[in-house]
Amino acid sequence: MRVLPFLLLSSWARAQNLVPVPTPNLGSRCDDLDPAPLVAAIEHEVELMQKMSGALTVGTRAIPYAEYARTTLAPLGALAQKGAATLCAELPRRFAFFRNPTGGAGTFTVYHNPMLRGSRTRREPYLYPLYRRPAGALSKLTTAEILGGALEGQGLELIYLGDPTEANAVHVEGSATVLLDDGSTISVGSDGHNGHPYQNIGKLLSADNKIPKSQATPIGMTRARKYFIDHPAELNVYWGKNPHYVFFKERTGPAATGKFGALTPGRSLAVDPAYLPMGAAVWIRTDMPRIAENRVAEWISYGRVAIGQDTGAGIKGPARVDVFFGTGDYATQAAQVTTRPGEIYVLVAK
Repeated sequence: MRVLPFLLLSSWARAQNLVPVPTPNLGSRCDDLDPAPLVAAIEHEVELMQKMSGALTVGTRAIPYAEYARTTLAPLGALAQKGAATLCAELPRRFAFFRNPTGGAGTFTVYHNPMLRGSRTRREPYLYPLYRRPAGALSKLTTAEILGGALEGQGLELIYLGDPTEANAVHVEGSATVLLDDGSTISVGSDGHNGHPYQNIGKLLSADNKIPKSQATPIGMTRARKYFIDHPAELNVYWGKNPHYVFFKERTGPAATGKFGALTPGRSLAVDPAYLPMGAAVWIRTDMPRIAENRVAEWISYGRVAIGQDTGAGIKGPARVDVFFGTGDYATQAAQVTTRPGEIYVLVAK
């Protein structure tokens, strides 16, 4: 979930193929979360959008950002401030629902902000660096070149982690909170990437029949990570097959941020801006796991209002959605087990 300058927002407005659809069956509980964080997120986004040029495209309309903030986001926030019951009652009355007809049953996953241990200096067991963004040609090096030592000696190491599989995971999640060996805590987040295409190394492992679907893993750990823990020499081999490499910077303020600042657990989504306009309010329905005794006990259906505030190298397609779950054990576990169908609708004031 890479942070990019706001000046690129105009290019995200060209989301195509959204069409108006009848209001979906919202159910008796159309929003399952405390609305207060949603109100705060909307208020922050309204403030930003009022200062932005350009427009987001919904259906046949190009809606200036300031207008969308005033006519859709601000009223939505005012309804949420009155509580979930009011919000759910007014959604079908005051908002039109748009959907991409090519999305079908979407694919929903979960991402989170990991809590890790690390050091500012390289010493056992902290041997695995996250790099700052280099200048010039060094910023275009492939993952294989960087893992092979091409950035060593450049003074670009931001921090060192104690587990190479955790370092790889931070590249996927895009941020982390790191408890340093001196007792201090810092937040790190992405500072762009090298411009090369993304390859999912878990899928590469599966294609090579390295991780059968029957392989049991602890909740909170992907089958790929379990494989690399058991076969450490293979991590760099497969990681090197993903040329897309992320650079990092130390951050102040919120632990996890997207294109509009702080991410709100449960309310912030990573989407593909080629299909869904960034900054748009949406209504989603999908499933989340109830985890008990180190397994998924059941899948619980939920619906809620959320905001498309982030992107990701692996989030591609008309109904491909990554839901930010925040920090903590449950967020980590949910991120590792969740791949579920779901629906996403863009909201526009009638």
